Amino acid sequence: MIAKVFGGWLVFAAPLWMASAQKKKKTAAKKIRRSAKKTARRSSSRKLVAHRVAGKKSIPKAPKKNTRAALKAKPPVPAPKVEDEEPLVPPVAPIGRAILLVPKEGTYVESFHPTFRWLSVGGATRYEVQWGEDATLTNKYAALSLATEAKVPVEKPLRVGVLYYWRVRGGNDGGWGPWSPLSSFRVLEETP
Repeated sequence: MIAKVFGGWLVFAAPLWMASAQKKKKTAAKKIRRSAKKTARRSSSRKLVAHRVAGKKSIPKAPKKNTRAALKAKPPVPAPKVEDEEPLVPPVAPIGRAILLVPKEGTYVESFHPTFRWLSVGGATRYEVQWGEDATLTNKYAALSLATEAKVPVEKPLRVGVLYYWRVRGGNDGGWGPWSPLSSFRVLEETP
């Protein structure tokens, strides 16, 4: 009966005894790791002190070896070479002609400083307006505009009763497009 009791006790106590033995192994392993860390800290602090005595501020650290990160890292993408890049295509000058709106062909304007207006030209970023007293525009005045209108400057007023001709062309960084057809108008005396 004692053997049975003793044997039964072994059946119940054996797992408990094994668990406590494993726990003791784990705590012993933790103690060993802690002491190794403390030793490493002490040796690094000794190195730091020795390093500071030598006149340097900090200990250079050795690069960490991380094999997982090295395996997962993607190779760097090479930068494109300058000769591989496609050359930039220069802009093309506008090919369309402006349609003149104001002053209309053969009309009269009541201002010495009328405003010229026209429809925009595809691809144009700026416009040149010319006006003068002869149809060939040899003695001409000109103005540049970023919009689809331009006004005769105050310092160059038009004269009353004179027939004027005007035209417009669109341009961009690629150059100037063709001139619009000429249009004519006369100046009436300004009404107060």
